[in-house]
Amino acid sequence: MKTNRYITLLSFLIFTVFVSDTANAQSVSKTGTTAAQFLTIPVGARSSAMGGAVVADVSDASAMYWNPAGLADVQQNELMVEYADWFVDINHNYFGVAIPSERGVFGINIIALTMGDFEETTFDQPEGTGRTFNSYMLSGGVSYATYLFDKFRIGGNAKFVHETIFETSATTFAFDVGTLYELPFYGIRFGVSVTNIGSRLQLDGDGLIVPVDIAEDIDGNYESDAKLVTDAFELPLSLRVGFAADVIDNDQIRTTLTVDGTSPSDNLQSLSFGGEIALLNELFLIRGGIPYVGIRDRTQQYNLGIGMNRGFNNNNLKLRFGYAFESYQYLNSVNRVTLQILF
Repeated sequence: MKTNRYITLLSFLIFTVFVSDTANAQSVSKTGTTAAQFLTIPVGARSSAMGGAVVADVSDASAMYWNPAGLADVQQNELMVEYADWFVDINHNYFGVAIPSERGVFGINIIALTMGDFEETTFDQPEGTGRTFNSYMLSGGVSYATYLFDKFRIGGNAKFVHETIFETSATTFAFDVGTLYELPFYGIRFGVSVTNIGSRLQLDGDGLIVPVDIAEDIDGNYESDAKLVTDAFELPLSLRVGFAADVIDNDQIRTTLTVDGTSPSDNLQSLSFGGEIALLNELFLIRGGIPYVGIRDRTQQYNLGIGMNRGFNNNNLKLRFGYAFESYQYLNSVNRVTLQILF
């Protein structure tokens, strides 16, 4: 009982300090100072529809992205696939597998951001060279989560991060850690996660080789090849702290409210709010959320979504469908579709 009280007190202390720090945060956002921005794109139709406020309320294969500790609550083998039509012909996809065992839950996850071919242009040929090139970003990881003791979960995710454009690429390794704890009153859940802890990304490759005239004042001399050296950029490190509670919970309806605080290394601190209503014993779900409250120039306005759950063969096989709509102020809206198979 003493341990529970200490964790509860620490939970409220962490969140209180975070909210206080958010209110007094500096106005300099550091936007554009980190690489691998695809790691900041949300994963999971449910999580996205709830404004990303799920660090204390995620218990499926998408937990490997939001809070690895939530993976400990997966009860069946789970396969999750997701497709999102991102901006300007860019596709964002997620693949996750969670496998529970007696020693905890293991997981594999892949995030891919792909786009179509680009037409090559140069200084000498601004209308195009006739050649094309492509670009993509990829992350793949393995996760593990378990109950450290009653009502307290802990988890981690080790991953590689890769970016490619034209004939240059960058690769690094990173990891995510998280905890999840159910407070001893009112069923309130408290979660903390730190994501994208790793070394810097630095582009390298043949695309950085350029011809150089080392003696421009001499005519007819040989132009040698030289390779440009790019700067190395940090990953978008992020701390998330959140609470979740089921304010109504019975066989016919469940209403869950969530709040998250996010402190990224490349933007201002913010709060996100989410909610979910489950009807007819979790058969049909309605979701909504407001992300990044507190950032003056935020472009994402609100998120909405629905979900459907269906069980087969005495619930040994379950199908879950999720859809999320993300509204942006200056850009096109984003539609996200997720399918989960539990077996």
